[in-house]
Amino acid sequence: MKISLNADIAGNDFEKLFGLCEGLGIRDVILFLDQNIYDSENDILSDKLLGEKIDLLKRGGLNVPVVQFPLLPSNIFIGEAPDKMTKFCDNLSIAADAGIRTAVIFPWPEASANHEENEKQWDRFINAYSRVVKTAEDKGLRLATHGHRLRKFLLHDCNSYERLFKELPSAANGFTFCMGCLHYTADNFKKCIKELADRIFLVHVRDLVKKGNEEIEEVHLGEGEVNIIEAINTLKDINYKGLLFVEHIPRIPWEGNKELIAQVQAIGFIKALLKNK
Repeated sequence: MKISLNADIAGNDFEKLFGLCEGLGIRDVILFLDQNIYDSENDILSDKLLGEKIDLLKRGGLNVPVVQFPLLPSNIFIGEAPDKMTKFCDNLSIAADAGIRTAVIFPWPEASANHEENEKQWDRFINAYSRVVKTAEDKGLRLATHGHRLRKFLLHDCNSYERLFKELPSAANGFTFCMGCLHYTADNFKKCIKELADRIFLVHVRDLVKKGNEEIEEVHLGEGEVNIIEAINTLKDINYKGLLFVEHIPRIPWEGNKELIAQVQAIGFIKALLKNK
């Protein structure tokens, strides 16, 4: 397992990013695809701007194996916006051509309490998402699909991921194991990790406390309810070689950069777990 960082954690201060990564022994960063890398007129990734950003990071000694796409309207993933789906698949291809190997995507069609209607929604989703999976497969790209933590969405727990992979069994089709979301849905970490071992393309390390109906509080690693130790140890058991990415860490209010020190603290926590079992 390797720990990764957000490529933009230091903003536009790349020397600070390079120094931070060198000091922490990190060589892999995840690039969040914000609007600065898009051609705003047609909502298509700029291969030029994306390539320049990746080249800059590589010159600083960093690898950029993963990009995270912004949240897209859910109707794209149930076949109601074919033109937007075409653009999205084009963007996947552009990312792959830039050397990216894994893409994080958030397809969040809503579920239905009515079984018959829910099955129809699944059919719509699978039909639309098959195009995404085929594009990724053709381009040698892996999809680290990220579900939601709430059951009102189709993808929210390990059972729904299993259904996705059964319906679309391509080796390009995987998921992001988000500790926070899967804790919220009360999934068994050991069972989920072991049964879906070959589909885990990225791991989000996160801690939280449930706060009543659908509410949560993000907390520092080790201070909440998420059994991070069990998850890390089970990932060791399956010999997971992919990336760990810390997310949703509360900011430390007295620091100048309100994320950097909190991230360093979290990474120290993870490093300690990786050394022990």
